[in-house]
Amino acid sequence: MADEFFRLAHDDVTGRLRLAGRPASLGLAAALLGELVFGGNLWVKDRYVSVRACDAPSDVLARGVLDRLAAEPGLTDVRTWVSMLADDALEDVARRLWRAGHLRPRRKRRRLRPETVWVPTSMNAAAMPRALLSVRLRRGEPLTQTDVFLAGLCVVTGLDGLLFDGAPLESRRHLARLVDELWPPARELVETASTAVADVILAAR
Repeated sequence: MADEFFRLAHDDVTGRLRLAGRPASLGLAAALLGELVFGGNLWVKDRYVSVRACDAPSDVLARGVLDRLAAEPGLTDVRTWVSMLADDALEDVARRLWRAGHLRPRRKRRRLRPETVWVPTSMNAAAMPRALLSVRLRRGEPLTQTDVFLAGLCVVTGLDGLLFDGAPLESRRHLARLVDELWPPARELVETASTAVADVILAAR
C-alpha cells in the first residue's frame, strides 16, 4: 500500500512529487502502518497502536517498522508514530521500490544543493494505481478495504483531485461513505493522517 501511495503521490514520468513533501510523507507513514495493520501485525484502537503476536512480515522495510514499534512498547500514540515514520518515509519507500527495480535515482541540483529524484523505470507501472483506483471510483465499482484505505489517504493528503478530476460529485460522496464504514483500525489511520496534514497546513499559514 505504501508503494501504491508513493506512485500516486509522484508524477509517473518525471518522478516529481505532486503535492507538498510533508503531507506526502505523512500519508506514506500511515500507509506503512496500514501494511502492518492489514497484515495482522498491528492493532489500532482509540488512537493507540499495539504490536500483535504473529509472524513478522517478510518485507525488509515492513519488518524494520515493526521492529521499531516493538522496541518502544511505552510509545503507543499512533499520531506520534505517524509523525516519526514520516521523517524517513519518502526515502524508505523509494529505496524499497528501487531494490525491486521500479525506480532509478537521478541526481539533480536544486538551489545549489544536490537532490535525488526517483524516476520510474516504467511509466505504465507507475501510473497503474492511479488509473485503476480512479476508474473504479468513477464507475462506482466495488472497492476492497485496501482500495478504500488508499483512496482515503489520497483525499486527506490532497491527492483527491488526481482521482476525481471530472468525476461527478456523487463519486466523492460515495467514497466518503466508504471511508466512514472502513475497518476501524484502518479508518483511524486515515483520520490520524488527516489531522496531521491539517496541522501542517495550519502551521504554514
